[in-house]
Amino acid sequence: MKKKWILAGILASSLAVATACGNSDTTSSSDENKGANISSKISETGVMNKEIAKTLESAKTEVVYENKEPNISLNQKGFKFNVERYQVVHVTNVDKGETYFDGETEGYIVTVKATVNNQSDGKAYFSVPNMQGVDESDTYLNRHSFVYDTMLVPPIKSHTHEIPYYKKGAKQTGLFEFYLKKKEYEELKNAHTKMIIPYASSDEEMNKPLGKDETIDFPLAKVDKAEQAKMDEKAAQAAPYEDGILDKNIAEKEVLSKKVLLNLTQKSEKVDVTVEGVEYSKLTPTESYKKEFTSFDGEDVVAASVKLKLKNNTDRVVTTSQMDMFLKNDHVKLLDQNTLGTHEGMLSPDQEGKRYVVFLMKRNSDFETTEQFIFGITNITDSDGNDLLSKEVDFNLPTK
Repeated sequence: MKKKWILAGILASSLAVATACGNSDTTSSSDENKGANISSKISETGVMNKEIAKTLESAKTEVVYENKEPNISLNQKGFKFNVERYQVVHVTNVDKGETYFDGETEGYIVTVKATVNNQSDGKAYFSVPNMQGVDESDTYLNRHSFVYDTMLVPPIKSHTHEIPYYKKGAKQTGLFEFYLKKKEYEELKNAHTKMIIPYASSDEEMNKPLGKDETIDFPLAKVDKAEQAKMDEKAAQAAPYEDGILDKNIAEKEVLSKKVLLNLTQKSEKVDVTVEGVEYSKLTPTESYKKEFTSFDGEDVVAASVKLKLKNNTDRVVTTSQMDMFLKNDHVKLLDQNTLGTHEGMLSPDQEGKRYVVFLMKRNSDFETTEQFIFGITNITDSDGNDLLSKEVDFNLPTK
């Protein structure tokens, strides 16, 4: 629900910006010609967005990072989004009366140049991406104060409340930006920042998705790949898996052991299954759920959370929720706690999706006495109830 609310807000803000330009009930010619005129308003050298210097007359600007080959793109049933380049501009000597950096006289502007090309079967609703900072809860919304004439937004009929959309065959290039205060950029330049690209939809309620949300690496400074990999692993080890235990506030987690880079894959004709990692956590139930954890003979309760990635190789829709799984060792076989896991719902042909699977066990009797569990999947069914696996798939999961 939160995602749809944010998305609707962004679309509504795009609507407000677009409607402010027109004075009739037809699409304004300036919007229709935006793609043709944008090149003259974007610099190929130095600061890409010319409006920054024009708007902040007293400020000094310097490009501190630029990525001309970001490799950020998606194709959702013909709806294509591609980032051509982006840059980070350091802005100093900003007038104290300006509010772009909450009154501070120094900050950073991240400017992104991107293209939308709607080759889907009909119209498409799409909002420009946001940025993820240090983790999933640290989100920066896109801004448009300096890209009024060059903003990536579909044309709209003036003086209407119609949500803007891209017509079939429409292609547009434009800009969007993020504003960071000095302290924020210092925290993020060495973080694994990402671009959060929302799905496009064929209806304005966003109930007919053409694909799914994508989260793609979006560094704000030059990064050493080996060092970044170490930082990513360290961050992943420290952060608990966002399964249903935390999502539903069922219990607090104390991570006992975690393997985040297992990446064990078994491929088949109809579906590929990858175990990306496993986490073993001691649970402390919240007050509302204490009575649900009384059948473990007085021992501490440990949750084994398995992080899966599934790829649909069929030409039909597959749901990530219809799976039968177990976790076992020599003396116990555990079935998954479906209500404690999370999944992404339906996967279209050739799409990938994630799922967290949770098993509960006794700490001393089950976890501490085991060096390795066998994680098994007995079946995965499509929307018609057909099993996609020709045989059971098993994975060895270490506990230490």
